[in-house]
Amino acid sequence: MLLSAALHVGDLPAVLDPGLERLGDPKESIPPVGPDSVWNPLAWVFGLSRAVAMFVYPVAFVTVALGIVALVRTWRVGDRRAFGWLTIGTAGWCALAAIALTPYGTQLHHWLLD
Repeated sequence: MLLSAALHVGDLPAVLDPGLERLGDPKESIPPVGPDSVWNPLAWVFGLSRAVAMFVYPVAFVTVALGIVALVRTWRVGDRRAFGWLTIGTAGWCALAAIALTPYGTQLHHWLLD
């Protein structure tokens, strides 16, 4: 959504400094491809990113906690393949939570919630 908004207003450096004054309303930058219905894949992508933005803190906390519990279980069982995938997923959610807690993440969060 951020890249789409930056391309929409023609200000690519705004990706590093998102806000209403530079990028405008996030809903204005949704590409007009296909009808605005549940069958439009772009509606799902943009809707999902807005939902993750709204609930990033509790979802990240829950997924990291569940990921750690699952990591311990797979380590004890000895399932190396599942352990590897769980490590990647848990690390990704940890990174998302860390980015969300930075000033940039907070600014992006406020822009997406507009």
